[in-house]
Amino acid sequence: MIDIDKIPEFKKASSLIAKIEAANYEAYFVGGGVRDTLLNLPISDIDIASSATPDEIQRIFPVTFDVGIKHGTVMVLQDNETYEITTFRTESKYENFRRPEKVAYVRSLEEDLKRRDFTINAIALDRKGYLQDPFNGERDIELQLIRAVGNPIERFREDALRMMRAARFISQLNFDIERETKEAVIDYHPLLSKIAVERIREEWTKLLLGRNRKGGIKFFVETRLFHMCPGFQNKDKHLVDLALFPLRFESSLSAWTSLLYFLKIDETDVDAFLRAWKLSNKEINDTKRAYHALHKRLECYWDYSLLFQTGLPIALEVEGLIAGFGLDNDFEGLLAMGRTIPIHTVKDLKVDGKDIMAVLSMQRGGPYLGKILEEVKQRVLNEKLENDKQAIMTFIEKRRLIYLDEVFEKRYLVEEKDTAIEMGSGDLPVLASPSLIAFMENTCKHMMMNLLDEGETSVGTFISMKHSAPTNVGEKVVIEARIKELSGSKYSFSIVAKSQDLIIAMGEHTRSVVNIDRFIKSI
Repeated sequence: MIDIDKIPEFKKASSLIAKIEAANYEAYFVGGGVRDTLLNLPISDIDIASSATPDEIQRIFPVTFDVGIKHGTVMVLQDNETYEITTFRTESKYENFRRPEKVAYVRSLEEDLKRRDFTINAIALDRKGYLQDPFNGERDIELQLIRAVGNPIERFREDALRMMRAARFISQLNFDIERETKEAVIDYHPLLSKIAVERIREEWTKLLLGRNRKGGIKFFVETRLFHMCPGFQNKDKHLVDLALFPLRFESSLSAWTSLLYFLKIDETDVDAFLRAWKLSNKEINDTKRAYHALHKRLECYWDYSLLFQTGLPIALEVEGLIAGFGLDNDFEGLLAMGRTIPIHTVKDLKVDGKDIMAVLSMQRGGPYLGKILEEVKQRVLNEKLENDKQAIMTFIEKRRLIYLDEVFEKRYLVEEKDTAIEMGSGDLPVLASPSLIAFMENTCKHMMMNLLDEGETSVGTFISMKHSAPTNVGEKVVIEARIKELSGSKYSFSIVAKSQDLIIAMGEHTRSVVNIDRFIKSI
């Protein structure tokens, strides 16, 4: 017997059962609430089953909602709480191993309990605290055993999801599974393919969050249920590695992030994998960020850029996983970074698109705005640029040629000293190729001046040129160049040389920014 008065959830709802009984019908608490009470676990919800039909329940209670009336369920409002009351029922042949073709109401509690999945969930409790347990579910709870009600083959053919529920209960409750029930899962595991991915995902997530994840996954693999799940084919060893991960997952985000890691899913394939499991867009985006951050965190500690990209709440979850990989957690350091990070969103920058258009004298926006804001954001996060409006505007103005892909022009007059004869590179009094290369390099060096900080200079690291036409002494040469930024403080230039509006040469050049003192010492 259970003392109902000591369980607030049952005590509060017992008045509903009393009203149903006063109308000469039966009613009981059923399902997970009863099971969890016998296990001394918190009750997550209250389910009531009754011999009264939905119409009869609606006549007993003044405020009801038809939330699942075609399945025999009516929601009742009492004392600002809602309760689901379901009529005793039996179910006919199931369609596609997942839903009954029709539901028939019955007046017998035992007939209703007979259709349930496992004995531990086929126990009823009356409002006085007495159990109705025709299938010995209480005994199986004491034995910590998951056993199908009646014939397990029939139960799994009725609803194939019950096989995943068995795996979930092994993990959640830390129970074993009865031999015949397990053998039926092994034999009928292909039926799981008939079940909607969303329903499988719900059970799988609960399994991952359970206290006996190792046991749940072991059963999941041994019974070959994993073959029926998206992206799990031939991943049994990877799933075992996940099972052996030493930490219990505190959230579905941590669970799915770790799953990706142990399955060795490439970051470019994460989106497709999670969509196959029908996760929501938010869940997908959060998991992708967490997975990327986990890889980075296993290599080195957080920086502002990674924290900005991840977000502090997700970053804290990732940090919580680190101990499972043999590293020390540093929540204090991460929280400190969260307090001192220069910006939390792009909106925290002291400039916006209108400011950028103004400093560049542009009338229209375009892709260049996003590119500039991204670079400014990264430099602010890397503490290479102060989040100050004037400092940012000056920085953008200096990089105008890069951002707008503008052509920079510089003019030169060909003198005798620039000829092939004077340079010793030929016998003709025309512009020598080495002189033209010098014009090109000088132009590029001039373009770099605004990009240098104090104590820096730029040095040429590569140049190539195709010189295709002669230029005489006294003629003007126009060097047109475009600049692009490469990685590692390097810049590339595309160069065209013209004389009298004709192209005389084309070239490519790269320059690197170096510290003057360090560079001099190196040579």
